[in-house]
Amino acid sequence: MKTLAALVLFSVGGLLAVDLQPGSARGRESVAPVRPARVVAAVAPRVSTVSVAFVRNGWVVPVERIVRPGVRPELAALRELLDGPTPIERAHGLQTAIRPNARLRSIRADADTWVASFSRSLLSDGTAATVGMRVWQIEATLAWLGSERYAVLATEGRFVTTLQLGLRPGAPVLEHGDQRYRYSVRGLQLRLRTLGYLDPTSITGKLDYETSQALLAFQAWERIGRTGTVTGETQLALPRAMRPTPRTHRPGRHVEIHRDLGVLLLLDGNDVVRAVHTSTGSFGRTPTGSFHVYNKWLLSWSKPFHVWMPYASYFNGGIAMHEYPDVPAYPASHGCVRLPDGDAKRVYGFVKVGTPVTVF
Repeated sequence: MKTLAALVLFSVGGLLAVDLQPGSARGRESVAPVRPARVVAAVAPRVSTVSVAFVRNGWVVPVERIVRPGVRPELAALRELLDGPTPIERAHGLQTAIRPNARLRSIRADADTWVASFSRSLLSDGTAATVGMRVWQIEATLAWLGSERYAVLATEGRFVTTLQLGLRPGAPVLEHGDQRYRYSVRGLQLRLRTLGYLDPTSITGKLDYETSQALLAFQAWERIGRTGTVTGETQLALPRAMRPTPRTHRPGRHVEIHRDLGVLLLLDGNDVVRAVHTSTGSFGRTPTGSFHVYNKWLLSWSKPFHVWMPYASYFNGGIAMHEYPDVPAYPASHGCVRLPDGDAKRVYGFVKVGTPVTVF
């Protein structure tokens, strides 16, 4: 592959693009006894190429590599990236910030997202700027592959960060997680957003209240320990996770409440708009079944329990979805569906009188 990798041309001013598409050879004319003559073209097999991102003068530079038959383009691209520039390319000023011992463990596409796992050495050593350049090289290489919008990076299968392809990533601010596996809080928030657990406006780069509630919903749906923090289980689950799948299928807006999981889904048709952490009635006090929102109050007073319930949407007698200051990771209410601050207002704005609600 390194021999093929040398298909790069340089001009005096810098790097030139290389056209690896072979030309076509036109065959001889053949004349039928009755029909007029026609030309038959013999076309050479098309050569598949990918672009990998190396570094020159502080910027990423695309360099073409040929993909061998039977090798997936994304696999070829990342392997070539990790192999680094050829000696000839290095002599012409091409470099890489990626360590020579970094290895690719896996790469797959999930909807509009690439999920790539590397060896732990990808992030070892190096200043923040150096690590940022490594991430940029990976982002650019994946961005040039196709129509995917995001890329999730992992080391040894544990989540590191999420990249929006087509945008130059800054140097990531990395925290130390379980067993000191590093991760980006902002990247974590972007991952939760793409999976449906967090709003774009909540991407702050801080492990705040809304992020904690989103983590609780994510951990519940993935059936791992519900802590609201970035545990080792969470770092392992984030790369392989998929957007929640509803159990009901109907047109228009509707709501699913999963009591045992403690997750409420806002649905538009079969699409999950948001997944929200919730706490339902203890001892099964929130009944299962099919209901609909029949009344809404911005601020409702509970006579039996003498408490205000902001953003209350009633769907079964005195049982409502509403905001509450304490939303634990287990059923704790007298029957109502407790919602965290922020998400309660979001649910209230999503539903209308008549919106179907299904409780499982």
